Amino acid sequence: MMFNFLSGKDNISNDRIFIDKVFIHTKGKIHAILELAKQESNVLFIAWFDETFNFFSEIFTNNNLEENLIVKADQFSLEKLQNHSISFLEHYPLPSKEMEFAEKWNLKNCKVFSSMDEPLFKHFGSEKMLPLIKLFGMKENEPIEHSYVTQSINKGQLKISALVSIERIAKSQEEWMNKNVIIS
Repeated sequence: MMFNFLSGKDNISNDRIFIDKVFIHTKGKIHAILELAKQESNVLFIAWFDETFNFFSEIFTNNNLEENLIVKADQFSLEKLQNHSISFLEHYPLPSKEMEFAEKWNLKNCKVFSSMDEPLFKHFGSEKMLPLIKLFGMKENEPIEHSYVTQSINKGQLKISALVSIERIAKSQEEWMNKNVIIS
């Protein structure tokens, strides 16, 4: 069900801006983010929500990585962009917000780390796909990466934005989904 929203012509072209890395579980996502942070010291990780920022700040501290490599999207500045590549710690549920951010800072080829157990993916029934993905032999630390995945995520975000009449601010992706996605 999650990848059934590929059809349609209202897709915001984000597949050249965002490179999605979707993991089966959060554990695999965390592992990949830590590996990237250890291998490339110039990566700046952007969090859309306070809860994500706090969660990864603690993980970075516990793994002897610099906490200042994580920035909240609303506190991002040109100064922070210099000499850094950008990766996102999650998707924002509305594609327009992501695109606005990317256009403002002229971002290209940004990795977005997600997992199928996140609220955005659960909204589209990702838990139903897990047995099939595991049947194919996918490993915990192996990401699903393809332009079709990015397009599918974007289609899902567009469907969510159609459900949102007035956006309510939230501290986490889960809270955002609970406050904003009204299913009639």
